[in-house]
Amino acid sequence: MMSDTVAVGVLTFVGTGLATAAGLWQWQRAQAREARANFRAQRVEALREVWEALSDLEEAQRTSVVHPDPPATAGTSRLTQVNLLLLRRSPFLRPDEQEWAQAFAQHVTEIDTLIRAQRRAGHLEEPRPDWWATSQVQPPSSHIAAVAAHQLSLLRVKLGDRYAAVMRGDSE
Repeated sequence: MMSDTVAVGVLTFVGTGLATAAGLWQWQRAQAREARANFRAQRVEALREVWEALSDLEEAQRTSVVHPDPPATAGTSRLTQVNLLLLRRSPFLRPDEQEWAQAFAQHVTEIDTLIRAQRRAGHLEEPRPDWWATSQVQPPSSHIAAVAAHQLSLLRVKLGDRYAAVMRGDSE
């Protein structure tokens, strides 16, 4: 009888241990699933913020070009905000997304700087910088700006495609 009681006790102990281990395993899986869902939500939010900040920067730069000389700190302030956003949201962005966003901001700033420099040097008449504000074909004298504008459009497509894929759930 004593050995039967010991066997039942051991089996009960082993069964309880297995049930506890299975419960712990399921709990860990649920925690990991919740953490992944939270990370994905944060990632979607980060990409949305970056997309909007870059779009705002580009829009502000395009519209400011038609005005002779807006305060220099306005563009710098927006660029600083974009860079700080990229730093703050970097844990949720892939390295290629960070590079694309930084290159995007750099190209917008480069184009703006080139147009303003050409205007100050007298190479552009006052109304002609509207090619940048309206996305018309670039003037032949603006080769560097045209290359930057082309790179900018490629980066816009890459970032837009990635943002759309993450929103659809096609990509982590």
